[in-house]
Amino acid sequence: MKVLRRLLHCAKGATMVEFALLAPVFFLALFGVIEGSRLVWTQQTMAEVAYATARCMSVSSQCADSSAQQGFAVDRAGAYGVAILAADVTPESGVNCNGFPNSSKVTLTSPFNSVLDGFVPAFPDTLSAESCFPVLS
Repeated sequence: MKVLRRLLHCAKGATMVEFALLAPVFFLALFGVIEGSRLVWTQQTMAEVAYATARCMSVSSQCADSSAQQGFAVDRAGAYGVAILAADVTPESGVNCNGFPNSSKVTLTSPFNSVLDGFVPAFPDTLSAESCFPVLS
């Protein structure tokens, strides 16, 4: 009976039990913030790459053909640390875009892999960005 009373009043393992209960929630929140930030950063980078590529198509001879346009986009994304493939880049010339005729349009689509795919269903599997720039002649 004395051993049972002593065990009930002992608080030596309370910190360990509290940590075991709160650690999964803490780590999920921590990695959720990190992955959410990476998602927003990658989306913003893809939007900037799409805009820069559409602008290059409109004002520069560096992006004269489709393979040069795709290479420009892949190199620009790589400079930011985002890996995209040339097949992920869809350039279009001479399209009506946002009410502007004869515009250059670029669409990027790339898979987004996250360590939280199984835990947070809100993370998208693919990211896409689209941008237009009028041809200046």
